[in-house]
Amino acid sequence: MIIRIVKIAKEAKAELPDLITRPVGRKMYERTAEKIGNIDRDETVILDFDEVKVIDSSFIDEFIVTLINDSQKKGFFLKLCNVSNIIEINIESVFQSHSRYNRRIAIMMDDLGNNNRYYIGPLADFENDIIDYLRINRHATIDDIVKFSGLNDEESEKTMHELVDLRLIRFYDNKYTNV
Repeated sequence: MIIRIVKIAKEAKAELPDLITRPVGRKMYERTAEKIGNIDRDETVILDFDEVKVIDSSFIDEFIVTLINDSQKKGFFLKLCNVSNIIEINIESVFQSHSRYNRRIAIMMDDLGNNNRYYIGPLADFENDIIDYLRINRHATIDDIVKFSGLNDEESEKTMHELVDLRLIRFYDNKYTNV
């Protein structure tokens, strides 16, 4: 399912091309939550930011972070596309702050972003390598991850479980896949 942020913003009567403030983030979240209300478990929701230039930390907290929380509770996946450099930087800043004071959060992107990553959020280098491996190879078993990463079975399983919990990868039919 693709959610075009510009369309939601117009429905919410938000001023474009910048989406800022908590009230705008809440309105956008409410409209988006209505659209994905009956989403299937394991479905991917793509948030398309085409034509949006800037979002601020308040908007990110109310809109993106709340959607990430929903995805973790309801079992769907989120992915961003057409994200400007400034949007990516602002999301990264909010996610870094969350990881310091609350819990770690991250989100996948459709395109390669700043720092040559396909995600936004505070991941370790070996977690980044695993995400890249899955992007290239499409799927992997724990044995594949052990061979690739050099981690032992227990460390590999723990890492993969954390990446699944973050909704950055899928686990299906004893295989891990990219989102």
